[in-house]
Amino acid sequence: NVDQTVDFSEFTLFIGQQATGKSLMMQLFYFFRSLRYLVAAKASEEEVSRGKNELVRSLLDRLRRGIVRERSRAFAALVEGTVKLAYTPPTGGEKWRLSISGGTLRTTVFRKSPLLTLLRDWTSGQSWRERGQKKLPALYVPAERSFYSRYLNAGAGVLSSPELPLTMLTFTDAIERAKQTYQSWTDGIPPTPEGQKIWYLAKKALAGEAYIPTHGPKLWKWRTPQGKILDLEMASSGQMEAWPLVLIAASLFSWRNEGLLDDNFYLCIEEPETHLHPAAQVAMVELLAYLVNQGFNVVVTTHSLTVLYALNNLLVASDLGDYEEEKIPQLEVRLRRGQVGVYFCSPDGEVVELVDEETGLIPEGQLAAVDEALDTQLNRLEFLRAYGTTGKRNV
Repeated sequence: NVDQTVDFSEFTLFIGQQATGKSLMMQLFYFFRSLRYLVAAKASEEEVSRGKNELVRSLLDRLRRGIVRERSRAFAALVEGTVKLAYTPPTGGEKWRLSISGGTLRTTVFRKSPLLTLLRDWTSGQSWRERGQKKLPALYVPAERSFYSRYLNAGAGVLSSPELPLTMLTFTDAIERAKQTYQSWTDGIPPTPEGQKIWYLAKKALAGEAYIPTHGPKLWKWRTPQGKILDLEMASSGQMEAWPLVLIAASLFSWRNEGLLDDNFYLCIEEPETHLHPAAQVAMVELLAYLVNQGFNVVVTTHSLTVLYALNNLLVASDLGDYEEEKIPQLEVRLRRGQVGVYFCSPDGEVVELVDEETGLIPEGQLAAVDEALDTQLNRLEFLRAYGTTGKRNV
């Protein structure tokens, strides 16, 4: 019953404990932002023929669980009572509204919403699929990125099962397009200076790179800085998690030059820090900040205190103007106050904006609380070890 609003910034971050709705918030944003694209690219003839309410419900259900039949696996099963959602497109105008009822597992488009009219327009006539949105408005990068590293060489069919969520299917499409983009690069080097910046930053942070040999089967391999060649599946878990994101990030500049991306493109990423050493986490934050400074929008979920520390350093570094030295963030990755929005998803369902109004920085207390509790626990353990449970010093 609480009205809550999230304003998406150039760099938007969601933090919070497990199962507090971080990914859910990002998925809903991705759903609204990409709805026309999803209808044109992923909706089946059967889904379209059922009616507009059913089409929206079906796509919502597929967002997290793939094609489903059981209502217990429906998107609305996540909702207690009734939740009303509203999304204001970047172009302004009326809001797109949905009402999700968890009790009856129904999803109903508000009757007064222009979304119904838009859906009718988008799916009218025989060529509705061809007339769909041509430019990619957003891309969702799921947490299961090592899944792609393990199965990319098995062929696209393994990664295109309708049982997979829409977020994974659309990412599969992007990976397949990125493979074609990579194969157009000379010697595996991005043709744009921005893409090269991404590629070399990631190569250093991940201690290697993925590549496709010029001779033999066109399969992805992993190459270490020492020149050792491994099957991609033999890379470390952190390398397998991060590499698909790096490939996409480096390809974005070529795609933008080719007119394949919406002018207000959003990259939505679940936990970019997964399985990475803290130093590599910092590098990933700088990589994403670089994308933001190159005109892309980034939305991220995270459990990493290192990510918050790194973001705050990028914000503070912007106070130095053009001054640079080796041990501080470089100009091209620094972020200004106002570019970053951070939201805390609490266990009771509230979504609270965290950026401090005075400093423009991110309070770290929500993620640091666990470290502080462990420190307090250690002090207590040291006391008990020294004095025992009686309070008398042990000899």
